[in-house]
Amino acid sequence: MSDRSFEFFFDVASAYSWIASTQVEALAARTGARAVWRPFVLGFAFKATGNETPARIPAKAAWMKADLGRWARRYGLAYTYPSRFPIASMGAQRLLVAARRLEGEAAVPRLAATLFDAAWGHDRDMTDPRVLARCAQDAGCDPERLLAALEAPETKAELKANTDDAIARGVFGAPAFFVDGELHWGNDRLDFVEDALRR
Repeated sequence: MSDRSFEFFFDVASAYSWIASTQVEALAARTGARAVWRPFVLGFAFKATGNETPARIPAKAAWMKADLGRWARRYGLAYTYPSRFPIASMGAQRLLVAARRLEGEAAVPRLAATLFDAAWGHDRDMTDPRVLARCAQDAGCDPERLLAALEAPETKAELKANTDDAIARGVFGAPAFFVDGELHWGNDRLDFVEDALRR
């Protein structure tokens, strides 16, 4: 195992973050690098950079639905385009931050997997506390403890810090990866992330 690491900035609201999230730990294992999962608020990055969700561009939204189906088939993922897209993911993002703080770094990828599956695999309502609680439980986390921390100042501050850090470093969308300070954007850039980690 090397002492190298790479950062993965993601939001449960981001379809391509979902696709990328299913490959991150395998990439880490292949390269011997540690994946640092950084939940942030994609909507704030959009606003700060003048970017826009594909959902508001009809031609791009239609293309994205088909493209996600192709990626899901490639990786063998269950896929249901969310009926509530764009997804309101603030609760999910706070849950991820609370999990890191209260249950450790290893809880974040497990919880992210259940949240992404609920949102993109099964069209669950990510604003429903019962959905968040079930995702936490399925990830092996304490749902009551995590949900109680959603409004904690520490939770909000950490998520804001992640988001501010992403924006300051040039993140305009998700997923975003950093290797040695270099930004790679998009799930289809994982080959470049891997190349950078092997240099």
